[in-house]
Amino acid sequence: MELALQGSKLGLWDWQISSGRVTFDTRWCAMLGYRVGELPTRMDTWQTLIHPQDMPQVMQVLNAHLQDGAAVYETEHRLRHKNGQWVWVQDRGQVVARDSTGAALRMVGTHSDISQRKQVEAELLRSNLELEQFSYSISHDMRQPLRMISSYLQLLQKSLGQQLTTEQADYLHFAVDGAQRMDTMMLGLLDYSRVGRKGEPMQLVDSRSLVSEALHFLHTSMGETQAQVQVQGEWPQVLVSPDEMLRLLQNLIANALKFHAPACHPTVTITSAFDLSHWTLCVADNGIGLAPGQIGRLFQMFARLQPRTAFEGTGIGLALCRKIAERHGGRIWAESIGEGQGSRFWVVLPLLAAPTPVVAQ
Repeated sequence: MELALQGSKLGLWDWQISSGRVTFDTRWCAMLGYRVGELPTRMDTWQTLIHPQDMPQVMQVLNAHLQDGAAVYETEHRLRHKNGQWVWVQDRGQVVARDSTGAALRMVGTHSDISQRKQVEAELLRSNLELEQFSYSISHDMRQPLRMISSYLQLLQKSLGQQLTTEQADYLHFAVDGAQRMDTMMLGLLDYSRVGRKGEPMQLVDSRSLVSEALHFLHTSMGETQAQVQVQGEWPQVLVSPDEMLRLLQNLIANALKFHAPACHPTVTITSAFDLSHWTLCVADNGIGLAPGQIGRLFQMFARLQPRTAFEGTGIGLALCRKIAERHGGRIWAESIGEGQGSRFWVVLPLLAAPTPVVAQ
């Protein structure tokens, strides 16, 4: 036991709950710059070392284990070092003795220093925020000159009119089309950079109503393609950003309507299922399918598996879906037997509130 603790660099604490006495071993004390015996062996010693901002959450988790039956006690919080700095620790423990009434008598646990990990996480978060801000600034600021280029090229087309040769008219058309496609890509980048930045709070919403709203926006596309869309399964209430989840659903369903063979009308099945902890959504179609070797890059930014001449698009939509799913603590993936065999797109999100099912009509 001692060798295992030493190898893992864990500090050990032992709390006699009835007396309030806590024993801290050498490594536990050393993490905070103390020697054994320097700290009073009382519960309130540990409490006074906890960062004030972390105290409510730590006590909530501790009481949930002591009184409410939580299997283990585990938190990440800051403790004050002897030199005044704050040390991030992962604190784990468990009651090892209770009396005949179930009251806790003794609890044992460990501390591990995670300060370096927290620093890396903070730097990564800062880097991601800077990258998102850069993406937003570039896509926002570049749209104005692009619109000017497109506008003046179109003015040239109108003013020169019949004076242009066929070849010159084609050149101008390609230039206008390129500027407009670039503007569309800039809009896509703006949407991508805004995920999680718009400040919209998470709300408990009926997931079935989100699907209905997405289908309403896609009504024209459904009519043009003569698509058959079926919604089935049980649809829970979910704690999500409504706008972002609507965008995810719209993108997945729009892709199912778009990527079909010319002689085949789309058939799309949208299925929902859930358990106590997760909501699973599947959008299946009878479309052009995916080659197994291409699925790995499907959710990358600007990834296009089909030529633009066959299917319009920017290659941002599925990357946006992945970012939305991950922002909600979930994941997204695609499945297909092969080209011409249709596709299935799966989204799994955690249920952060007790689900109330809504059966699809």
